[in-house]
Amino acid sequence: MADATLTEKQAAELIRMLATDDDFRNLFENKPAKALFKLGIPAETIVDLNAMCLCPAALAGKSLFKEASEKMDKSVLTATTSMQTPKMSMPA
Repeated sequence: MADATLTEKQAAELIRMLATDDDFRNLFENKPAKALFKLGIPAETIVDLNAMCLCPAALAGKSLFKEASEKMDKSVLTATTSMQTPKMSMPA
């Protein structure tokens, strides 16, 4: 069975929380599964994540997560603003 993954929305919210919320960062460092559940990730997804994802570990600084969050936001903005509206022409 393949390991579960977070959705793009879940991953983005996780990175934003790790960039801004000291209490959440502390919880994630010590009890990642509990932090993910608090974030709204379903328990079924959490238990199926790769076990290495759920090991307590020190986090990088908030500034690194803030930078990652800003890059994600720019990427989404670039992707959505570069969409071209389909054109339809009808014979006269």
